[in-house]
Amino acid sequence: MCGIAGYMNLTGNPVETGGRIPLASMCDSIKHRGPDEWGMQVVGPSALGMTRLSIIDLSTGKQPISNEDDSVWIVFNGEIYNFHALKAALLQKGYKFKTGTDTEVILHLYQEHGIGCLDHLEGMFAFAIYDKNQKRLLIARDRMGEKPLHYAIVNNHLVFCSEIKGILAYPGFKKEVDSFALRQYMALEYVPAPRSIFAGINKLPPASYLLVENGQIKTETYWQIPRQENQMGEKEALTRLKDLLDESIKLRLISDVPLGVFLSGGIDSSIITAMASKHVSHKLQTFSIGFEEASFDESTHAQAVADHIGTKHTMMRFKADDIVSSLSKLWQYLDEPLADASIIPTYLLSKMTKEHVTVALSGDAGDELLGGYPTYLAHNLAGYFNIIPSGVLHRLINPMVSMLPVSHNNLSFDFKVKRFLGSVDKDAAERHFRWMGSIAPEKHKDLFTQEFRQKLTGAEPVTYEKLVDQIDWDYFGHVGRRYANGSLINSIMHLDLLTYLADDLLVKSDRASMAASLEVRVPFLAFPVVEFARQLPPDLKLKGFRTKYLLRKLAGEYLPESIVERPKKGFGIPVARWLQSDLKPLVDRLLSREYIGEQNIFQWNTVSGLLDDHMNKRADRRKELWTMLIFQCWWDKYFADGQNVSEDMGLRSTLALK
Repeated sequence: MCGIAGYMNLTGNPVETGGRIPLASMCDSIKHRGPDEWGMQVVGPSALGMTRLSIIDLSTGKQPISNEDDSVWIVFNGEIYNFHALKAALLQKGYKFKTGTDTEVILHLYQEHGIGCLDHLEGMFAFAIYDKNQKRLLIARDRMGEKPLHYAIVNNHLVFCSEIKGILAYPGFKKEVDSFALRQYMALEYVPAPRSIFAGINKLPPASYLLVENGQIKTETYWQIPRQENQMGEKEALTRLKDLLDESIKLRLISDVPLGVFLSGGIDSSIITAMASKHVSHKLQTFSIGFEEASFDESTHAQAVADHIGTKHTMMRFKADDIVSSLSKLWQYLDEPLADASIIPTYLLSKMTKEHVTVALSGDAGDELLGGYPTYLAHNLAGYFNIIPSGVLHRLINPMVSMLPVSHNNLSFDFKVKRFLGSVDKDAAERHFRWMGSIAPEKHKDLFTQEFRQKLTGAEPVTYEKLVDQIDWDYFGHVGRRYANGSLINSIMHLDLLTYLADDLLVKSDRASMAASLEVRVPFLAFPVVEFARQLPPDLKLKGFRTKYLLRKLAGEYLPESIVERPKKGFGIPVARWLQSDLKPLVDRLLSREYIGEQNIFQWNTVSGLLDDHMNKRADRRKELWTMLIFQCWWDKYFADGQNVSEDMGLRSTLALK
């Protein structure tokens, strides 16, 4: 696992090599991704660099790596799980290997197949290849987007890096907020590819490559998640799921360093742990964290699974102070605002796990592939609510629900009901973004100041179709109209794979784990598993009000019923309550009238109203306030005085009232 960086002169002239070249600063900025070693290589108009966390072939895997005549060079971030089989085939074709790495396999695979090498790779990756003979730079990203890759054009150079901070370190880049990306963030809680929060910096989308040749730049998609559903009996489906997931887990257990599993006690991580334990000759190490806040704590469930399987389990319980101090540390690694509060416990879990192992398996993506979120059940319920006349819904039912007492517990009843009814009458894709997101686009007129609105892209109000412009709205936007044929749930899960998983969950996992220099592997994201699960008929995912129907059937072969049938809880922190208490000093500064006024982005009256509602429990505004607060933390680092304060001082002192 590594971080990669580099650039290419679009004029074709050799890059400068005198003194300290920009590549050195770029690699320094991402050294947390690969603390074991670093390397750089300048070849004509290109410069390639990397920082390495050694996982495979610890002694000879230093990058960049070249072919026999130094005409092709590669830097690589990730793991290719089928590299042994690929290497055997390449050896038969006469290719010579000087290392035991998967990196060199990609290099020779490119020599054999060109860009078509991407079709053969099963793994998580971001890599860059410079081909001296073709005068071509190829950068590419894995199918599901597990590993990040960003790029920009600066002073006639194509500049790329695993993280945005590497591009910010390149001389001549001027940082500015992308106003449209800010609107995306406020609505969705993340910035979807291909944009980033910084104007001029793009994310290479999952399953895509970028080619620089003859001074021209083009991006292409090399793989797509299947859309079609296949009819399949339950018995056949169960056998195939078991075989595919088992093979994926076996491949992801290959490591030359200690390895463990994140174990939350939920069904996804529990089935990964149970199946992985069958393939190791020792006690599998598992890791979980707990919280003092009972409605957020799952540690007893994780311990029960560990006891049943017989793992060597490590659990650490955290307090509010740990969360607060971790937030300041995370801003050393986060380059964009991300309002997914679970990044904080993910970071704490990664940091604790790294004390014992270097690689951890995760249960991520089981929900999106096999129907785990309560939101999917809500979409089924929405079909019944849609027969209620609009007037009855908005004039009678909604006012009655608004009178429910406000609770700040984890996904409290009043929070879920109010959220559900607020968007139940929208088309399926739009209501999904509203349920999952934060501040709806039609509210942005009241959110942003008039001066800032003049900078915004597009007419008011911006719609979800414009905000999420990388999806095919002809397919997703009106999927609710095809409810009768059973495709609604599969389509909404497909939507999550393209957006929420790729641009929120996998970003969260990558940044949090890399901040701890820990590699996280996701067995559910093996592309054969993804293709199979996406094509399953919906009644094998949701059956009545039972989520993850097929996965629970499989889990029943390994786990007790009390674990198999336990409802989903989620992985979060008590944001609603802590905004009133432990995070109050942060709120008081970054959402104060003075700070908001000097910043001149948000309207104080709107911010004040949200704060007043939440602090006095008139309404639960955790979503809106957390989204704004995280943006303010980001802004404070990059555009205000907060960036000049020592990061070692901690959150309370760094973000103290001026």
